[in-house]
Amino acid sequence: MAAAVAAAPLDAAAATPRHAAADSEAARTRVLFDACDADGDGLVSRADLEATLRRLAGRSEGSRAKFASFDKDGDGALAYDEFTAAVFQRGLVAQAWPGASSGVIAEDLPGDPSSEERCAEYFASQRLAEVLVDMARGVSRARPEDPHAWMMEYLARHRPRRGAAAAPAPGRGKSGQRSIRVNTSAVLRKAPKKLLDAILGEPGWEAVESAADTGCAIYFTWDSRAFLQRLGHPSCAPAPGAPPVPPLPEAACVNRLPGMGHLCDKVNMALGLRLLQKLWPEKFSFWPKSWLLPAEMDQLRRWLGKHKGDTVIVKPADGSLGEGIFLAQSPGDLDAKLLAKPHWGGGFSALAQRYLPNPLLIGGLKFDLRLYVALTSTDPLTGYLCREGLARFCTTKYEKPSAANANEHYMHLTNFSVNKKSAGFVKADDPFDVDSQASKRPLSTLLRQIEVQEAAQGRIFDEARFYTACEEVVAVLLQSLAPVLNVTYARVAKEAKPKPKAKAKAKKAQRKGKKEDSSDEEEEDDSEGDEGDEYEPRCFQVLGVDVLLDENLQPWLLEVNGRPSMDIEEPVRLSEAPEGMRSCKCRDMDGEEHVHLPSKVDMLVKSTAMRGAFDIVVGRPLPPDYIPVKFEEHGPAGDLSGTLNLIARLYKAAGGADKAFTTYGVRRALAGAIEAGLNPHQVDAAVTRWKHQGYRQSGDLEKDTAEIGVLDFAGLLQEVAMLQPDVDEDEPLDALIALIDACDVDD
Repeated sequence: MAAAVAAAPLDAAAATPRHAAADSEAARTRVLFDACDADGDGLVSRADLEATLRRLAGRSEGSRAKFASFDKDGDGALAYDEFTAAVFQRGLVAQAWPGASSGVIAEDLPGDPSSEERCAEYFASQRLAEVLVDMARGVSRARPEDPHAWMMEYLARHRPRRGAAAAPAPGRGKSGQRSIRVNTSAVLRKAPKKLLDAILGEPGWEAVESAADTGCAIYFTWDSRAFLQRLGHPSCAPAPGAPPVPPLPEAACVNRLPGMGHLCDKVNMALGLRLLQKLWPEKFSFWPKSWLLPAEMDQLRRWLGKHKGDTVIVKPADGSLGEGIFLAQSPGDLDAKLLAKPHWGGGFSALAQRYLPNPLLIGGLKFDLRLYVALTSTDPLTGYLCREGLARFCTTKYEKPSAANANEHYMHLTNFSVNKKSAGFVKADDPFDVDSQASKRPLSTLLRQIEVQEAAQGRIFDEARFYTACEEVVAVLLQSLAPVLNVTYARVAKEAKPKPKAKAKAKKAQRKGKKEDSSDEEEEDDSEGDEGDEYEPRCFQVLGVDVLLDENLQPWLLEVNGRPSMDIEEPVRLSEAPEGMRSCKCRDMDGEEHVHLPSKVDMLVKSTAMRGAFDIVVGRPLPPDYIPVKFEEHGPAGDLSGTLNLIARLYKAAGGADKAFTTYGVRRALAGAIEAGLNPHQVDAAVTRWKHQGYRQSGDLEKDTAEIGVLDFAGLLQEVAMLQPDVDEDEPLDALIALIDACDVDD
């Protein structure tokens, strides 16, 4: 009688489909057991085993000896635990698919037990056994016309997600590990507080809600005033009677960079990108053609008149949440819609961009991506791209823009703030469901859906190439912002630096045993010694970089948000909410009765991004969901970052906002180049032209307003660089570098 093993009772989890119980040992065992049970009688005999090997691998040699080696007690039958050990510890899977992968299946060393064990270990660690068995059975049942395409799609759907995305970093919370203290006193009643509570409630973190506490590693702020107060900036002194806010401790950091909020204005961002675009035009395939309004209205009208059928999308400079955005397809259409703006002609400014004609669609819907970037230094430029992000979908099936649908915001605008009000908005139940139709999905889930969609077309989706393309967009964007951020940081830090007299008094009070009759001369000596000390507060910021994928999977930069939403709740209509909930009184849904419920997608994605950023700035190992941005791999020949930093230094040498556009200031900054032969009268003429043009602010700069004048000054330098003798008009970057080199500015 043939040796056999009867099926063991299965729990409820094992009886569910494999993908719903992938982590169940019983489920994994049952999958392989069923695969070996060739005749379906609930028993695995030696004949069944041989048939299975013939079906899956085309051979059955050695199966009798292998079966005997599994039968430890020699009774001719395998107990259930013997079967499990045989399958998962002795490499039966490797025997079932010999040569499936020359780098994994150790068929070239059939007599080496260690190679078989390594193979089994690899299969178990990568969860390959259950996937491959299921795939083999599935393709056998489906018998598709193109089995290779079918298997590609199957593997895309059943790829395990990264386990680190929603879990704390390994080792966090071990006994004796010192917790990282994060001060949340500035956001006690603000949107990020719930997210921070969730992160800081994990082992290894501690939330501190006292503004007076000076023992924290991170100080979290959410607005300019709280940020400047923490720096000790004189413009944000506490109100009369309010307790003072201690300045940022030397070893601590704060989650904001001076000037970033202002620089993320759509027009200001475009100015920074244009600087690089002029110097490095071949690198700007990721940025749609753009116009700054109202200054470039005539150019935009001419372009629309020449490109019939094309569409532009117009975004107010200081707009947010999708407000004020519109599409235009002709000069007349553009003029009519601008005239409807209440502030047009009275300070209204906007960024107009060519509407991308062929966006990638998933399920017939247009979407964009919110990428998270942790910027930890601007000099040297240092940033990290988070692998997890948000995919935000429109709620009406996409059609190419036309006069009939140009005002269909649910079709063309991907903003969550717009689409959450749509009756077609779908809330996510399972963030990782590859078949999800939710209007907001994790980037990791979207990439699986793209992989499935590409596989259905017989194409392989290259995830590494996708992230490299996103990294390139981020690298160029951050390089364009760095000069302004460096100058703004230096100014704000100088303004916030404690005054020498106050520092001397503080030192005097802290000295134990110091005589009360210390002379003023000693005090003065102390203050003079401190005068040269640099005040360099440690700052970082988590940015939201929005991109749109075209049908070729190329990311196109839309905008950057200096304060991306950290809300982990979303509005739900009261009619769709659990019974007994009270309607919220806010205007989030334009007056429609609603409640706010936790969002699984927001919680997963935003906690991954923020927790990882915290890990980076406190010096923990780089989180698995972050990758360093390699600026050196995404720049032209020569050090572009260094060149941009030198522009910022020349701007300061010329006198900054006060003197950089005077002939005296520019001549002083360019003294070396003028001495080397640059015509000073031509320089004066260029300065006169730029004195009355550009986008810099008039009057005194306030608080942490970004010094956009750096970008105007860069434009002036570009014009002056082309005045040098023997320059190549087709190499503006080389000309600019030559001008800066002649000025002998220290890097």
